[in-house]
Amino acid sequence: MQRLIINTVFARALSTFLNFLIALLIARHAGPAIKGEVTLLVTTIWFFIFMSNILGGQALVYLIPRNKIELLVIPAYLWSIVIALVGFVFLKATHIVQAYHIPSIAVLSLLSAVISIHQTVLMAKKQITNSNLIQIVCLLLQLAGVLACFYFLKISDAYAYIYASLGAYLVTAVISFLLVRKQISFAAFRKNFSFKDLGPSFKYGLLYQCVEILQLLNLRYYFYQLGLQEGSQYLGIFSIGISILEAVWIIPRGISTVHYVSTANSAEVKQEASRTVSLVKISLLLSGLALFAIWLIPARAYTFIFGPGFHDVKHSIRYLFPGILIYSLPIVISSFYLGIGKYRQLIVSNLSGFLALLFFSWLLIPKYVMSGAGLAATLSFTVAAVVLFVCFMMDTKIPVSNFIFDRKDWQLMKGKMKF
Repeated sequence: MQRLIINTVFARALSTFLNFLIALLIARHAGPAIKGEVTLLVTTIWFFIFMSNILGGQALVYLIPRNKIELLVIPAYLWSIVIALVGFVFLKATHIVQAYHIPSIAVLSLLSAVISIHQTVLMAKKQITNSNLIQIVCLLLQLAGVLACFYFLKISDAYAYIYASLGAYLVTAVISFLLVRKQISFAAFRKNFSFKDLGPSFKYGLLYQCVEILQLLNLRYYFYQLGLQEGSQYLGIFSIGISILEAVWIIPRGISTVHYVSTANSAEVKQEASRTVSLVKISLLLSGLALFAIWLIPARAYTFIFGPGFHDVKHSIRYLFPGILIYSLPIVISSFYLGIGKYRQLIVSNLSGFLALLFFSWLLIPKYVMSGAGLAATLSFTVAAVVLFVCFMMDTKIPVSNFIFDRKDWQLMKGKMKF
C-alpha cells in the first residue's frame, strides 16, 4: 500500500506541474485573450465530462468488482457518445462558444470520457500504477503538442491547444484501450445485457456526481463571493495562495484514491474502517508538515515569483492554513464511504459545509475581504469535517482514542500492511 500511495501522490504532483506548464506556455506565448479562450474551452469540456461520468465515472470502482465489467463499461461508452452528440447540438443552438470550436469540443470531451472510463477500470482492477501512467502520458503528449505548435508549426492561437489535445487524447485513448481490452468481453455484452443493469449504474453514478458537485461548491463558492463583492484584483491575489495551499491536498487525495480501490475490492468492512483511521492520522501528519513548509516561505518570495502585485499573497491566506489541514480528514474518510457504496453521509457533510460557507462568506468577506474569505472557508471545511467525522464514528463504532498515533500507523507508513 505504501508504494501505491507514494506512486499516486507523485503522479498527482507531476500532473499538477504539467498542467501548470501547459497553462504557462499558453499564457506567455499566446497572451491573455487566447488563454481566456482556452479556459472557456476547457470549462465547457469539463461540463461534458461531468455528465459523461454519470455512467463512466469513478462510481465504477465500486460497481466493477460486483458486476460483469462489460455490462458497465459498454453502456458507459454509449452514454459518452450520446452526451457528446447532445452537447454538440446544445452548443450549436446556444452559441455559448464560438461555432468553429464546437466540433473540437465534442470530440475532445468524448475522447476524455473514454480515457476516464479506462482509467477507472484499471483502478477497479487494482492496476493503479497503470491508471496513473495514462494520466501522465496524456499530459506529456499534450505538453509536447503545445510546444510543437508554438515553436515548429507557428500556431499561436487556441488551435495550438486544440490540436495538441486532439493528438494527445487520441493516442492515450488507444493506449488505455489496449490495457483494458482483455478484461471487457464485447461478445458477452450482447448475450447478457438487460436494461435493468443500467439501474445501479445510474443510481450510483448520480449519487457520486451529486457528491462531486456539492464538494465543488464547498471548495469554490467563496471565489465568486470574493470576486463579485470585492473585485477581480483581490480574487487574483487570493487564488494564487489557494493554488499553493491546495497543493497540500495531493497527499490526502493520493491516499484516498488507493484506499477507495482497496475498500471497494474488500469484503472486510471493519478492517477497512480501521485502516481509514490510520490513514487519516498519516494524512494529517504529512499535510501538517507540508503546510508548515509553505508557512516558512517568506512573503517576498511571492513577489519575486509572481510580481509586485502579489505581495499580499501570504497575508491573504493566513486564516486558511487550519482549514486546509482539517479538510484532509474528510478527503480520506470519504474514500471509505465511496468504497462501500454509501453516499448519504458524504452528501450531508458537503451540503452542511456549503451552507456554512454561504453564511460565513456573507458575514465575513464584506468586512475582512481576503482574510474573511480564508476564514469563511476554514469554518466551512471544519463544519464538513466534523459532520463526516461524527457520521464515521457512529457508523463504525470506533473509539475516539483510536485516533491517537500508535504502532499500527507506523507499520502502515513503513509499508508493512498489505493493499
